[in-house]
Amino acid sequence: MRVLLAALLVASSVASGESDLKTTAGAPFSLADLLARGPVVLVFWNSWLPHSEEFLALLPEVGRAAERAGWPGAVVVFQDSGADAAKKLPASTGNLVYVLDRRGELVRRFKVTRAPAVLLVEPSGAVVARSGSAPDEVRELLRGMANR
Repeated sequence: MRVLLAALLVASSVASGESDLKTTAGAPFSLADLLARGPVVLVFWNSWLPHSEEFLALLPEVGRAAERAGWPGAVVVFQDSGADAAKKLPASTGNLVYVLDRRGELVRRFKVTRAPAVLLVEPSGAVVARSGSAPDEVRELLRGMANR
């Protein structure tokens, strides 16, 4: 009975559009509010992905590039516990906020099929560029962000 009730609650929150996105600090996160500020950079990461540790070394660079370009952004930690992720994430990434996406809501919305990944997203929600986890690929995307 408890399992059925839990499934119904999750289904109703998904159907109603209610989001469970939270920052690693526990504050609610709104993608719509972030997009309202202009184009954004979204980074998708998870601690159990191949090369996740190497990719973490790029986050400060991504944060600095986003800050220089005036782009707000978020590091989306999907399907990972907040406590585990927070221990591994760098303390500061410029103006990128850490967001927990336990249900993969943003992964599905932006059709992220490989991760780690970096996406450049217009205020309309359209993805204009994406990269995988290779450092050269990420740096190329960051150079493109500066020119947009």
